[in-house]
Amino acid sequence: MDMSLPVSTRKVQLKELSPVHRTVAALLAQGVDRVSVAAATDLDPNYVTWLGGDPLFIQYVREMSKLAETRLEAMFTSSVDVIADQLSQGSGEDKLKAARLQMEATGRIGKDRRDHSPDETPDHLEVLAQRLVKLLHNERERTIDGQAAVVQE
Repeated sequence: MDMSLPVSTRKVQLKELSPVHRTVAALLAQGVDRVSVAAATDLDPNYVTWLGGDPLFIQYVREMSKLAETRLEAMFTSSVDVIADQLSQGSGEDKLKAARLQMEATGRIGKDRRDHSPDETPDHLEVLAQRLVKLLHNERERTIDGQAAVVQE
């Protein structure tokens, strides 16, 4: 990946980022609107907009995004542990949610489904999972002759 600064025709460009510039970048990256960012940092909203187009500022935001992406990737094994825990110890609906997450993560269901047979639509397993969740919500337990039985409403 090319990490060089974006090409700009601006006459005035930042040479370095101040702590306030970094704060602005962090707030904008979190989706805070420019007027709120300006108020929080005692800057003019127009300056916040101008910062958003500065090559050095843009580069800093890219680096923050790359760091966040790396952190997210590093948490993958923890996510797998949580899914496995829910599959083995969760309630019925929690197990289905965990199974769905596992299947989405491995591409077996959802938009990124890697491989499916021609007679099966990419969302086939997802539809089945939704039907199972619906069935779980419609089940109730009652006792018949002293034994527990599950009946659907």
